[in-house]
This record gives sequence, structure tokens and C-alpha cells, in this order.
Amino acid sequence: MDRTALAQKVLKAQPFSQHLGMELLSAGEEEVELALPVRPEFYQHLGVVQGGVIAALLDNALTFAGGMVFGPEVLTVEFKVNFLRPAKGQRLLARGRVVQAGKRLAVVQGEVYSEEPEPKLVALGQGTIAKV
Repeated sequence: MDRTALAQKVLKAQPFSQHLGMELLSAGEEEVELALPVRPEFYQHLGVVQGGVIAALLDNALTFAGGMVFGPEVLTVEFKVNFLRPAKGQRLLARGRVVQAGKRLAVVQGEVYSEEPEPKLVALGQGTIAKV
């Protein structure tokens, strides 16, 4: 099974990701790209996407990137997110990539963009992914 097909299978097996509506756009050797259509219930009281939604998308991008190196049995050990600007628009895009991988741990980085009329960087993140 190729990487994209395997990543699609894993994404479809995640009830939370399916509930949110995450979509896999691409899966490479050490990187992935995910999308999340923005629904009205994702907004908070100021009319921007709630930070937990952005963090969930980023976490998946980081974990899927680690999974491209280790296979599907991976978990996030930790991750940090910097919110750079409020997210608006119809869809969020997340990219994750492996910075360094050892035998059981990988350091990963990623970013989330909101598609407004043009993409804007809304969050950056870094984390550690473990092979289970």
C-alpha cells in the first residue's frame, strides 16, 4: 500500500478527525498536507476559528508526518503551537514535516494557513512523535 493510501486509511479510522471533516491532500516520504473545511460551529464569539480546532488540525499534521517515517502506529508525545493571527475563511490547510527522526522519536514542525481570499499563516507548531 502506498503512503497516500495508508494515510487515507488511518484518517478514515479516526472518529474525531472524521467528525471535524479533515481531509488528506498529500502524503510524502516525510511530510503531509491536510485540509479542514470551516463550519459555523468552529467559530468562537469573536467570529474567528476557535484555537482548539486549529490545534487539532496541527496535531494531526505533525503526527501524520511522523507516521510517514514510522508507520501508522504513532502518538504525539508533546507539541507546542504559536497562534499568529485569527483564522477566518472557508478552509484551513495544515502542513507537517519531519525535521529529525531517530529509532523511536521524531521531531516535527508544521504550519496552519487559513484560506481567506488568499492563504494567511495563522499558526506554527513543533512537536515530538513516538513510534508505539
